[in-house]
Amino acid sequence: MSAQELAPLIATAEISIAAIQAAIQQHRPFVHYHAGGAQKAETTVNWPPAPPERYATAMQEHSEMVAVAASTGGAAPIWALDQAGHVVANNGAAIQHTNYFTDLPHCGYCTVMIWVLDLPLGEPTAGRYNLAVNLEYTVPANVRDSVDVLTRLLNGNQGGNAALIVLKTMVNAFLQTASTDCVLQIAPGVFVSDTAVTNAPPAATLVLDWATEAAPHPVDVNETHFGQNSLLTTLWKIVWKGIFRNVG
Repeated sequence: MSAQELAPLIATAEISIAAIQAAIQQHRPFVHYHAGGAQKAETTVNWPPAPPERYATAMQEHSEMVAVAASTGGAAPIWALDQAGHVVANNGAAIQHTNYFTDLPHCGYCTVMIWVLDLPLGEPTAGRYNLAVNLEYTVPANVRDSVDVLTRLLNGNQGGNAALIVLKTMVNAFLQTASTDCVLQIAPGVFVSDTAVTNAPPAATLVLDWATEAAPHPVDVNETHFGQNSLLTTLWKIVWKGIFRNVG
């Protein structure tokens, strides 16, 4: 794929991220971002009766995402990522600001991700952290693999069928066949064409399974910081590029 072919996909992500940021600002105005990588944020998960756990940034996985990974994974997770791609408590309790908080303003990437994951938002910013240009911001594996999270990031945080059709449109750019000749199967009984989501594939169409065929499929994008990756990784890089263009 050339940079010219990639451009409309990035534009879709850019528009989506701008809409998400607008919704965040209606909830809480952005503050100035001054960390830029020079200061190390610490995110605390306080979930009694366990003592508070504090998490620091590890490589390009910011402390906010390290905390999500630890709290929704491991041997005894206290939270989980639900089918809608939101972080929820396993005991059904609401996750409050006293349960999940960061000691510094969030960078622009964490601001978007925390909002989309429906976690308590601290001080939001449109700040660009050091090394953001590499498009290697890291999220937990369960977040990375969530179709619901990815599609809402590409559709202004709106899920459902419309978001799945946006995903199909993005996948179309990497297909070697006409987009109308195939459907994307997201789950059993969920088939996405260019115009609709149905419980069975239309006749005489190729079915492309998202988990086993589409997401892991290798693609080559001739653009700086993209290169050769799986389709899933490439789509996430498109999201990161969309955020990059909306932060500074």
